[in-house]
Amino acid sequence: MKEFNHILGVQGEQIAKQFLIDKGYEILKQNYKTKIGEIDIIAKTKDIIVFVEVKDRQTKRFGMPREAITPYKQKKIRTVAMQYLVANKLTNSLARFDCVEILGDTITHIENAF
Repeated sequence: MKEFNHILGVQGEQIAKQFLIDKGYEILKQNYKTKIGEIDIIAKTKDIIVFVEVKDRQTKRFGMPREAITPYKQKKIRTVAMQYLVANKLTNSLARFDCVEILGDTITHIENAF
């Protein structure tokens, strides 16, 4: 089951990446990892760096995909985002945290998700 979830997650990230490209976003990095955690997609739109968490589910059986972004997960993503900004000398940039939620065949882009 874990392998299936990983495959589903990778597919979801690819779908989300293409969705963002189609909306005019520039993809800067995918699967940015540090010792603390990972950010699924880092993109840019206009002058804003966008840190994107992708959540993919086939059904609502365990709730909406976005509900899996807990306060703990949000804190980790913020910390990793700050590491990215510092490492790339972008600390003066505007930034936001989005979620691309995939539920079955429906894609929802939630800007400023947290």
